[in-house]
Amino acid sequence: MSEDKKTFSVADYIVFIATLAISAVIGIFYAIKDRRQQSTKQFLMADNSMRFLPISLSVLASFFSASTLLGTPAEIYQFGTMYWISAFGAVFAPLAGALLFGPMFFRIKVVSVFEYLELRFHSKLVRLFGAFIFLLRATIGMGIVLYGPSTALSAVTEFPTWAVIVIVGVLCTFYTSIGGLKAVIWTDVFQTLVMLAGMMAVLIKGFMVSGGGESVWNINYQGMRIEFFNFDFDPRVRHTFWALLIGIFFIWLPPYTVDQQMVQRFSSARSLRDAKIALLLNVPGMFIMISLCSLTGLVLFAHFANCDPLKQKKIGNPNQLLPYYVMEILGNAPGIPGLFVSSLFSGALSSVSSMLNSLSAVTWEDFMKPHMKSTTDARATLITKCLAVVYGAIGIGVAFLVKELGGTVLQASYYFENVFTRISLTLNGAAGAPLVGLFILGSCFSSTNSIGALVGGALGLTFSLWLSVGAYLSKPVTNRLPVTMAGCNISTNETFYFYHTEDYLNYTRTSVDTLEGIDNFYGLSYLWFSALGIVSCVIVGLIVSWITGTTKDVDPSLQLEIFRKVRSLCSQSKGSMTLTHKEESSTLNGNTIKDIKESFQVKGSTKL
Repeated sequence: MSEDKKTFSVADYIVFIATLAISAVIGIFYAIKDRRQQSTKQFLMADNSMRFLPISLSVLASFFSASTLLGTPAEIYQFGTMYWISAFGAVFAPLAGALLFGPMFFRIKVVSVFEYLELRFHSKLVRLFGAFIFLLRATIGMGIVLYGPSTALSAVTEFPTWAVIVIVGVLCTFYTSIGGLKAVIWTDVFQTLVMLAGMMAVLIKGFMVSGGGESVWNINYQGMRIEFFNFDFDPRVRHTFWALLIGIFFIWLPPYTVDQQMVQRFSSARSLRDAKIALLLNVPGMFIMISLCSLTGLVLFAHFANCDPLKQKKIGNPNQLLPYYVMEILGNAPGIPGLFVSSLFSGALSSVSSMLNSLSAVTWEDFMKPHMKSTTDARATLITKCLAVVYGAIGIGVAFLVKELGGTVLQASYYFENVFTRISLTLNGAAGAPLVGLFILGSCFSSTNSIGALVGGALGLTFSLWLSVGAYLSKPVTNRLPVTMAGCNISTNETFYFYHTEDYLNYTRTSVDTLEGIDNFYGLSYLWFSALGIVSCVIVGLIVSWITGTTKDVDPSLQLEIFRKVRSLCSQSKGSMTLTHKEESSTLNGNTIKDIKESFQVKGSTKL
């Protein structure tokens, strides 16, 4: 970092501290307001009283963390605008959640989404397997999300990284543990507005400084950043139209369909209609957020086209590009840098608070509650609050671990991608894919059994991890676009054509055909990892179920409605008797979903 770097002013600190304080006050408010109604239903499900707008903003804030706000502009800066196409593929994920998986979970009224696995496969082991994958994924993800904005703040202030991690982690744990899901959702609403305000302030000022939209576009075009129509069918090419339309859909599928955070919010709605509208509103919400971040990346390059701060070693990694830029163009505007950093921390706070609440729910419902049946609801609520505190401490510890590992990786090689984005997407692909596979096996196929689900899930997880680790340790063909620092000493009044420098004239793309042997497999675009994990889980699960004996009777309420209707039509075409509406909603040998849950509680355990 340069010695003359700009830092926070008093006004910036006031805006930043006020943002954190308001988040804490919201938690305190709901802790006091609902102090006489504290129950696990209140703490974990917001008493099923939420309307669609706060739920929608909460889901959006939870899945668009600081890693996205920092990583997407850095991605556009380094690799061009192809990633922007992902906005069109990603929006199909909330559609799948709103119209397919969400209504099924809402009907059966589960607190932990993994309770579905036990109801469907009659196996506690399948339920615990899925819950364990979620706990592992969410705990690691929490550390990554906590660490991301800490590097941003340390880049523009004198705050040490460790202090930022601790302060944010403790604050988030505080308001989550005392206020429950309702406090988390309403805090997310506030934090979403802060995120949008911060990004819009930077974007508008950026366009003004760079001479307007036409100037920004022309500079990026000359700098080889504008590319939208790469229709290459080679799956080894990092970003193609097909990977960003299809592959990115499978990456976003886990969080928007079977993730505990989404299901808790969906089920906290006062009605199914509110729940559906909440996720449907995420379609334009996702498109807007990805587009804002992509436009910010264009503005970044327009500003640094003549003089790349990474090559100059003014900053240590791509995640600091945006904070460094903000301090350069807005450093003299009191309060605006504080608003921007607040937007980053709002993204982190919303994601971490959601994870804490969901981790508490899964740990209590899936691992502790079955062995503590005589526990009163008041005591259970206290336990879930304590679990939130414990997971907050674990998340802070993981963030410090990520700090050490992240620093080592970044210092080892200058030839890097955006590390936070890559790790986050790899984690979603490796851990999220087999979870989606398990739920597809249960909700889309009536013939699958618990053995098929376990084997398919285990092999899907192993395959995804093997592919992800192999790709991370190998050197994939990424083709980072050229940058220059030849114009760093050129005055603003002097004409300089950065695209005539040797950095651009000598630039050549590396072909994926240079990959050899197993590197051809590891060299697959990371965007396909999640899809491969889901498909492998489903195929293996179906084969093993066929070999070991298929399930005959499955409660229709545990199946996606569209597949129930398809099977009903098929039965009609064969002259078979179709299920009545009453049977569709409640029958499995005369038992309702409620009856099945009660039978599990009486038995205490179920077979494999």
